[in-house]
Amino acid sequence: MTQQSDTHSIGDEAQIRRITDPIAGAAATIAISEFASQHPELRQGSVTAEIPPPLKWASIIIAGLFTAGAATLAFWLVSSVSSMQVTLARMDERLANQTAVQSEQLKDISGRVTALESYHRQGVVQ
Repeated sequence: MTQQSDTHSIGDEAQIRRITDPIAGAAATIAISEFASQHPELRQGSVTAEIPPPLKWASIIIAGLFTAGAATLAFWLVSSVSSMQVTLARMDERLANQTAVQSEQLKDISGRVTALESYHRQGVVQ
């Protein structure tokens, strides 16, 4: 007999739940809607603000200017680096030529100094 009373109580519980769940849901919905109608400041966050068209156009123009500026900066950097590369190549050529000329001048001066020292030691130029 105890098993039958347990079976009946489970069936009664299911029936009660089927009846009370929709009622509880409806009551919760009504309570929430009443609370929301009494407190309109809570609904302000859910409303999306429309951006005015002049502000949209201004942002588009500013974004376009930034894009053009970035492209111009990139072009300027590329042309500057190219110009620097040409300048450095010219400087390298000049430095190589100058080193060769200085080497010849140093040999010439060294020979003169040697001849001058020899003259002062012996009194005769060889």
